[in-house]
Amino acid sequence: MLQPMADWFWFSENGQLMLSMGKEWQCTTAYNQQHIVNLPVDKQLFSLRDTELYLSIGNSLLTSDAQFSEAQLTHVLINATAALIFHKPISPKSWLFDEVEYFGVNHKLAKINTSFGTGIVLVLCDQQQLATCMLISNEILITNKKCLNQFDLVKVAVNRLEPLLIASGSQLTA
Repeated sequence: MLQPMADWFWFSENGQLMLSMGKEWQCTTAYNQQHIVNLPVDKQLFSLRDTELYLSIGNSLLTSDAQFSEAQLTHVLINATAALIFHKPISPKSWLFDEVEYFGVNHKLAKINTSFGTGIVLVLCDQQQLATCMLISNEILITNKKCLNQFDLVKVAVNRLEPLLIASGSQLTA
């Protein structure tokens, strides 16, 4: 897992939230000014809180049996941290997803199902009966005309989350 450094900072470019990770690398998040509260206009240091969130989510994913490449894990962690720090609140959309008999999460990972497909999500925030999740699958079709893309957020009732149980050492298709 790529460790945060003191020279990391958030910034925006053309309305898109970005993370500078030193002199040679930057990451474009999935979030633009439509999704963001307080889009940084100048450099905003990657704070201690940002670092704690990044490492906490990273440790949870590393203790799961899911296998991410270094690049996949870093991209998931950056977008998850950005979502928790900057994303506007979202409304529940539980009716779009199938209710499951045995629900919950395993190491913050769960599956969501629609009549059109299944996606893997990372639970970012669990608020009793609702959970805010970030899609880590490439996409999931939620109606015959609409899909969620990788790193989109969705808020659902917890009875829509099927625990993701992974065979040890399995590659997670994210």
